[in-house]
Amino acid sequence: MHNKVVIIIKLLCLFLAFFLSTSFACDKTIKVGVGPAWPPYAYKSQQTYTGIDMKITRLVLKTAGFCSEFIALPSASRGLAELKKGTVDLLTAASFNQQRAKYSHFSLPYRHERMRIFGRANNISPSRTLAQLMLSDKTFVVNSGSYYGEEFDNLRKLPQYKDQIVPVKMINQRLSMLQAKRVDYMIDDEVSGLYLIAKKGYSEISVHPYIVNDNPIHFMLSKKTVNSAQSQKIDDAIKQLETPIADIITNYMD
Repeated sequence: MHNKVVIIIKLLCLFLAFFLSTSFACDKTIKVGVGPAWPPYAYKSQQTYTGIDMKITRLVLKTAGFCSEFIALPSASRGLAELKKGTVDLLTAASFNQQRAKYSHFSLPYRHERMRIFGRANNISPSRTLAQLMLSDKTFVVNSGSYYGEEFDNLRKLPQYKDQIVPVKMINQRLSMLQAKRVDYMIDDEVSGLYLIAKKGYSEISVHPYIVNDNPIHFMLSKKTVNSAQSQKIDDAIKQLETPIADIITNYMD
């Protein structure tokens, strides 16, 4: 009799373990491509990715019923190439354009982004536009693979400006080049630029009043590995998490 009870208990434990594992199983593990450190959006702390975009990504994917795996990539441009191939399923901090939409689903926006011009205070020329600054032979360091809006996209295609645009994948290096006067200006995300300027104590660097680009930011999802129904789950989660997402962003702005 005792042996039968033991067997029944073991079977119940196995059933419970199976039930719990299947109940909490993910619909899919989403492979998230992460480029070089870009505080306060994405960086490593104690070997774990954290920051605004990383926390939002985990929260959205969990709410949508997905697990997440974060994969380090050497640059933003490499991330786009891997998403196109389906090696990674998702990229964060994406601006919409038609070329990217050919190979990816764009989620609903989950935050906003403004691209600004940063320069040394004695070289800021506040009355000049981006086009006027480029016309005066000024050099600009930018992130390779990032989208800076239609105006910059059109300007960078002109052959006369080819040598004035310097692509560098690490924001810390871009900022150091500006501080060391190796370039005249840096074009970057407003929040990230101001965050690092304050952290490094670069009081000589300020933000130009001209706004290069102001646009909503999305997740990009590979059409090779993520279907429309799965993309919709992510959109539903973003709508559901509007307040928690805003709280994550606010916590980094304080």
